[in-house]
Amino acid sequence: MFRIPDGQSSVESFYTARDDREDDLPPGRVSKQQVKQAIQDVADSILRDMPLRLLNTEDGKIYARSALITKFEESERFRSILRLTTTKSALEQKQYIFEVVKPFFEYTMLSHRWEGDEPGFKDIPQEGVYTLSTTPRFDKVRNLCDKARGRKFRWAWIDTCCIDQGSSAEVQKSISSMFSWYRGSALTIIYLSDVVESSSQALLLSEWFRRGWTLQELLAAKVIRLYKKDWTPFSPESNHKDVAEILVALESATGIQKSYLKFYSPSVEHPRMKLRWARNRVTKEKEDEAYCLMGIFGFTMSVTYGEGDQAFSRLLMEIMRRTGDATLLDWIGQPSTLNSCLPSSPSCFSNAPFATTEMCFDGLPHPVLSFALAAKVVYVFKKAIRRARNSSRVRDGHNTGQELSVDRSDDDGAPHIPRTTSSQSIFSLRRSTSLPFEGIPLARLLEKPPWPYTLNAEIHITVPCFVHEVLSLYFTPVSGSYSCRADGIRPFSLVTSETLETFTPDHHPSSRYLLARTWDPRLSYDSSNVYHITMPLLRQRLKNQFFAILLEHRRDGRFRRVSTGERIVAELERFPPQTYGVRFLHLQ
Repeated sequence: MFRIPDGQSSVESFYTARDDREDDLPPGRVSKQQVKQAIQDVADSILRDMPLRLLNTEDGKIYARSALITKFEESERFRSILRLTTTKSALEQKQYIFEVVKPFFEYTMLSHRWEGDEPGFKDIPQEGVYTLSTTPRFDKVRNLCDKARGRKFRWAWIDTCCIDQGSSAEVQKSISSMFSWYRGSALTIIYLSDVVESSSQALLLSEWFRRGWTLQELLAAKVIRLYKKDWTPFSPESNHKDVAEILVALESATGIQKSYLKFYSPSVEHPRMKLRWARNRVTKEKEDEAYCLMGIFGFTMSVTYGEGDQAFSRLLMEIMRRTGDATLLDWIGQPSTLNSCLPSSPSCFSNAPFATTEMCFDGLPHPVLSFALAAKVVYVFKKAIRRARNSSRVRDGHNTGQELSVDRSDDDGAPHIPRTTSSQSIFSLRRSTSLPFEGIPLARLLEKPPWPYTLNAEIHITVPCFVHEVLSLYFTPVSGSYSCRADGIRPFSLVTSETLETFTPDHHPSSRYLLARTWDPRLSYDSSNVYHITMPLLRQRLKNQFFAILLEHRRDGRFRRVSTGERIVAELERFPPQTYGVRFLHLQ
C-alpha cells in the first residue's frame, strides 16, 4: 500500500514518494511515481515560458513561478490524471497530458498605462489583494483579478506588482521576456482608463496608444479584450482582434496594418517601418524607448538604466548589423550622444522613407518614353544621319581633308556630358584630397555593391558616400534656414538648430563642410533586388533627387553629422559621369 512517509505532506511527497510495490507491477502498468514525474516534466515545460510571478485570482496572492506546481498538485485535475493514467501506453501520450495540464496554468495579462501611485510588489501583503483597503489605488489590480476569474482563469499578471523592482536580475529577465509573456497569455486585458463609451472616436483618442510599452503588448497578444474606464468590455466578443470595426480603429490609431495587428511575428525585417510605429510614443524612462522595442525586433540586449539615449543607439546598431538597411541613416532631429550618425530616439524617423528607386523612369508604363530614353533615341538617330552624310561626301569626293565628326559620348551611348577643367568642376572634388580613401567608381559599384555602413569597435561608423564640397553657406533670417551651394549640386536649403560657419564661394574654408549622399545598395539592383541594373540606369537613378546629410570635417580626419530639423533634399546638376564614385568616410 502506498504510504506517505512520516513528516511529509502530500505536496512534499510529489518529489520523494515511491510506490513500494513498483517492482511487482503487472506488465504494461506504471506506478504513480512515474506518472507524477511525467506530469512534472510537462508542467516544467509550460512554466518555463511563463512570467516569474503571477497573481492567483482565487485567493489574490502573488506566487512565484516555481510555486505554481504546488498549487497544481492540490487540484482535482492533478488527481484525475493520477487515477486515469495507469498504463505505459497512456503515459506515453505526452500530448494528452499536456492538453490536460495546460489549462490549469493559462493566465491573463494586463496592458495599461501607469497612472499616479500604482502599488508595487512590496505593497501586496501575503494575505493577497482581496484583503487590501477599498481605495482607488488598488482598484486596478483587484478588477484585473475579478475579470480574469470571471473568464475562468486562475492566474493574472500586472507589471506594477508582479515584478520585484528591487531585483536587477528580475527586472532584466522581465523586460527581456515581456513580448513572449504577452504572446503566451490566454487573454490580454487592455484597460483604457480614459474611454467612457464604446465608439471608434473615443478609442482613437485614448492615451493608451501614446505609450511605448503598449505597442509590443498589442502586437504580441493573440487574444485581447478592451475594457473601458468602468471596467465594462468595449464590445461583447471574446477576442476584439476578430471584430472588424475595432481592428479598423486600431489600425487608424497605430498606423499599423491589420495583418500585423492580427498576428505579428518578431523580426528585424522592415526596421524603419517598425521604428516609425513608435515615433509618437512616450516612455517614463528614456532607456525604455529602446527596451520596449526589443521584443518587436526579436532580440534582447542588456538593460542598463542610466545610459540615456545610448540604449536606443545600441538597439539601432544591432538592427543595422543584422539588416544592412540603408534607410536607417535617413532621419532628422537630435543625434545620439554615442555617435552623430545615429538618432537619439524613434521620433527621429517621423518622415516616410525617401523614394530611392521609385522615382526612376524604368517604373513608367512601357509605351511611355522617359526623357533620358527619348534624348538617347534622338541622339543615336542624329548620329546615324551624320555618319551617312560623311560617308556620302567621301564617296562623292567632297572630303575637304578635315577630320570627320567624332562622337565623344560615353561608352554606354548616353548623351555626352562636357567635362570642364575649371577649378569648380562639378565632380572634380579637387579640394577634398584629404579624404581618407580613394573613391569606388560606378562600374565597381555595380559589380560588387558595398555594404551601406560598417560598425567599428571604437563607436564610429564607416559610411560609403558620394561627396560634394559645400562652396557657400549663408543664413536666411526670414525662413530660418541656411541656403547652400555644393559642388555639382543644385542650390538647396537646410534647417538646423546648430550655428554653422557661413561663407561665400570666394572665401570658404577648404573641405570644412561636405554634402554627402549615403550609398544605398538598392540603387544597383532592379525591383526584385536580385539582378544588377545597367550603367545608364544607375546614372539615371543618381540624377534623381535624394536625401542628403551635411558633414563637418573634424581635425582628427573623421566627420560629424550636422543635425537637421528637416530632411535635406538635393539633386545633381547633371548626369554623373562613370568616374563618379563613393568615398568611405568615418563618422563619429
